[in-house]
Amino acid sequence: MRGDCHAHAQQLHGYLQAVSALKDDGSLFLCAYLEPIAPQASLDALCRALELPPDGLRLQPIETVACSGVLCTPRQWLLERLNPMSEVDRQPLDARLFDGFERELAELPGGEPCWYQLVSSGQRSLAGQLGAIWSVFVFGTERHAYVLHCSWDR
Repeated sequence: MRGDCHAHAQQLHGYLQAVSALKDDGSLFLCAYLEPIAPQASLDALCRALELPPDGLRLQPIETVACSGVLCTPRQWLLERLNPMSEVDRQPLDARLFDGFERELAELPGGEPCWYQLVSSGQRSLAGQLGAIWSVFVFGTERHAYVLHCSWDR
């Protein structure tokens, strides 16, 4: 089963790379399987994967995170352009791109994924490690956690 999870994470990563190329705005996406653990209990695994010390970091349910920027949700990251080249590029990408991502997520073993966001106490800047603008989301089911790292650093 674990091999299937890694393979599914690679499939999601490939999909996100195609979206990044289509956006052509400097957005970067990483999707990886963390380990066989519930998403809400995966902070240590996440910090190991991102090579970050866990001090001052926590995972918070995505629906409770106060949005304080342009890109706060995975949907916004996938559809909004940060650095539009022309007036035409200022329009969000077709919402079917996110629908496709959600269809890929529907294939996760164990049912509907739960989403968490990495939040920082703000006492240290993670921009050098995670990008000038970044969001890190952990998602998965009761037994499997994945990471979605979105960043922009152009």
